[in-house]
Amino acid sequence: MGLQITQKEGSMMRKVAIGISVLFLWGGLVADALAQQKVIRWKMQASYPIGTAVMMHGVEWAKAMDKLTGGRLKVEILPPGAMCGVTDIINYLQRGVFECAITYGGFYTGLIPESDLEIGLPQSWQSYDEMWDAMVNRGLGDIIREAYAEKNIKWYFTAADCYYHFNTNFPVTKLSDLKGKKIRALGVYGKYVQALGCSVAVVPGAEMYMAMKLGTIDGAIYGATGLMDVKLHEVVKYYTHPTASQIALSLVINKDALKKLPDDLRPLVQEGTQYVLHDTANRYITMCKASMAEAERIGSTKRVYLPEEELVKMRKLVAPIWDELAAKSPRMKKGVEILKKQMRDVGRPMD
Repeated sequence: MGLQITQKEGSMMRKVAIGISVLFLWGGLVADALAQQKVIRWKMQASYPIGTAVMMHGVEWAKAMDKLTGGRLKVEILPPGAMCGVTDIINYLQRGVFECAITYGGFYTGLIPESDLEIGLPQSWQSYDEMWDAMVNRGLGDIIREAYAEKNIKWYFTAADCYYHFNTNFPVTKLSDLKGKKIRALGVYGKYVQALGCSVAVVPGAEMYMAMKLGTIDGAIYGATGLMDVKLHEVVKYYTHPTASQIALSLVINKDALKKLPDDLRPLVQEGTQYVLHDTANRYITMCKASMAEAERIGSTKRVYLPEEELVKMRKLVAPIWDELAAKSPRMKKGVEILKKQMRDVGRPMD
């Protein structure tokens, strides 16, 4: 005989079914709410010692993300070499070994040619507003961002030193002063010093002080924050102005890590990061100027200046380097053309 269900029992079963549905819905909402409140922990691989000006960007960004997300995104900054060496950061980051890093694009020009455009070409930007103009208003940032995206990386720019030129034990007031000198330089700046008649020495930053002290090198292309940051003022007698370029750094984030963020946090990180870095860029520039001023105040390092006629000669010598970069790819050509147009607009043509 079949199972008979009374009207009353049927009503009760419907109520139970509705109750269970409501319970599951409520449970789902609670689970979603708990997921939204879950603390997410990221690791940032540092490329420079954490106490240096470079890593100030990472320290301040981590604080800002903690505040913007109400404590739901915590970023742990790992010292250099903790997960990988600086030259391997991009390879490790794209695979998600860690979620983010502060670094310098010049380390990766072989892997991402567009990183040469990112760092500040020799004889390009003389100030942060010129960098911002190129990156944001003229479209250079879009070109670089596209290149990093191919490596599964979201890229953001920020500023390093506003003074980035010759730290030397001899004065540089004309180009002939550089002939035959041995200068430490990295990436495209190695080609820069060669174009000016120097020989290039590849010396790790940690060894630069002793190389200067022992006379192994005659000078180095390095930011003025290093005068006080790593005590280069003790071995550097002269600092050349104006800057070869306003130098850029970058904050890079694994794109998969961004996708995994809750919907309400993702925009805060994606859109908020560049504005946090705008603030830290200006802080860095202030630190650079203060470092130069302090080294000069205590009498250990003297500023020297290249006159305009020497700078005109310098731009002519450096222009072929720009053209060499432009020939690497259509994207590089587009980026170099953006910079050339900008330099014409500001009265320092490179062509």
